[in-house]
Amino acid sequence: MSGLDPVAPGWYQVHRRTQRWWDGQQWTENVIHHGRARTATELRTATRRMQWLWVAVGVAAWVVFLVFSFGFGSSTAFVLAGLPVVGSAAIVVGVITGSRLIAAVPPTPGAATGS
Repeated sequence: MSGLDPVAPGWYQVHRRTQRWWDGQQWTENVIHHGRARTATELRTATRRMQWLWVAVGVAAWVVFLVFSFGFGSSTAFVLAGLPVVGSAAIVVGVITGSRLIAAVPPTPGAATGS
């Protein structure tokens, strides 16, 4: 005996509200994310899109702040001072949460990979 007992096939929690099927020897492409069946490749692709969307929202908030503050003066910049905070938070939260989910659902050996 090697000291490690085999893990039974079944659904296992790999991330918050994300389960993946273990066939007894390796992870399969079968994933349930927020109650919806998907493949691991589809989930990683959708997560990457979500990350870029949040980065775009954050950058847009910064651009609006800079355009209005340079175009309309410091009083407008003071009114819009929350935009850089919101923009930075959108970038950080999107990238961190997306990266954690992508890391929790690694590619399946032998499966087609998408980008």
